[in-house]
Amino acid sequence: MEKRFPLAALILAAILISAGCGTKQDCHLLGLTVSPTSATADHSVAAPGDEIQFVAGPVVPTGCAVAACVNCWGQTWTVSDPVNVSIVNDNPNNGLATCQGATNGGITVTASAPAGGKSTQTVSASATLICK
Repeated sequence: MEKRFPLAALILAAILISAGCGTKQDCHLLGLTVSPTSATADHSVAAPGDEIQFVAGPVVPTGCAVAACVNCWGQTWTVSDPVNVSIVNDNPNNGLATCQGATNGGITVTASAPAGGKSTQTVSASATLICK
């Protein structure tokens, strides 16, 4: 499984995001997706074996030609077990989770971002990480 987001995909996403939305004026986030939805890493091995790269994707209204910007709208990552797992909230490794200890089962990795547009709401999505 590829653990790092390829540079070419980031460049393509930046180009698509800069193009804006199609004819729809309100292309705010309706929600997020997180990929992978579940993953396992080993805290006892060196990087990259102890890391998983999570990526948040936007869910936007029908009619938006391209996705809303997730990472540039203040997206944040959290983990339900910050003692055993750390997660990066800065570029270029947003969403990179590192196992620092074994977890007792799966922990929740959550991406959150402001919906944008006229909304004051926050949208989020989660995935599961097991650190062995």
